Amino acid sequence: MKKRILLFTALFAFILNVSAQKSIIKDAFEQLVEYKIASIQKAIPITEKQAEELKSVELKFLIDVNAAENCFLCRKQRRIKKLKTKKGRATKKNIKSRSVY
Repeated sequence: MKKRILLFTALFAFILNVSAQKSIIKDAFEQLVEYKIASIQKAIPITEKQAEELKSVELKFLIDVNAAENCFLCRKQRRIKKLKTKKGRATKKNIKSRSVY
């Protein structure tokens, strides 16, 4: 009985630690995206709506790439390549004119 309690306690602590790490990583990604979009807005005149859409696209991309990097049985390079093309299409769709670049 004591072994089970210790096992469940250790398992709970491990799960709690993993979830805390994910939130720290997400917070770091959010700060990185905020900084990146702010620097893009200084260089390129984009609207606030476009900036918000770019933030969501970039944040989703970073979280997905992080998940792909931590995947054990995945084809990491192939999955990241697909994510890059998906991000590129979403970015082109959000910023419609290429003359802005």
